[in-house]
Amino acid sequence: MKNPWIHWGIFKSIEHHNHTHDCGELCSLRFTWQRPLKSASEEKVFIEESFLRFLHLAQELAQAPLKNLHAVKSPDSNILFALAEFENRVTAEFDMNEALPDSMPDIFFLKANYSGGHVTNQPLGGHFNESGSVFADQDHLDLFTVESLDPEAAGGIYENMMKIGKLKDTPEIPDEEILLAAIRKAVYR
Repeated sequence: MKNPWIHWGIFKSIEHHNHTHDCGELCSLRFTWQRPLKSASEEKVFIEESFLRFLHLAQELAQAPLKNLHAVKSPDSNILFALAEFENRVTAEFDMNEALPDSMPDIFFLKANYSGGHVTNQPLGGHFNESGSVFADQDHLDLFTVESLDPEAAGGIYENMMKIGKLKDTPEIPDEEILLAAIRKAVYR
């Protein structure tokens, strides 16, 4: 399987900082994958494609083989929380949810914590911080933020990444079977 997320701008930025060491040593990663219920995939696709692709990104950024993987999945919906540890002690947290209200946009964040700072595409202000909040139901979304009267929605990132992956030379995921075996063991234990 190919991983179009390898072309994601924030992944590339973190990869650059890993090579320059201008933020220090990489300590941990946090992946946020949130989509509305109307965009939910089949459970197998959610786990063995979407989660696999983010686990692959984590391994690429950690620059070490996977050591441990712990995961908890909701039995009734595509909601997954996982922690991965790599052989060099870098850890990665995965918060994946495809059960948001249908009025909400896709939300994809990646945060890298370094010994001397962090790099992320997560907004510093807005509905993930104390400066704002969200109210959403199936029909409508209200963002209550101080910073912006017309916040830019993150919709369309998923579709764009899939298109980019088809247009660019996207390699196969190395160690795919090893990562899939770890995922199956952690999720379906």
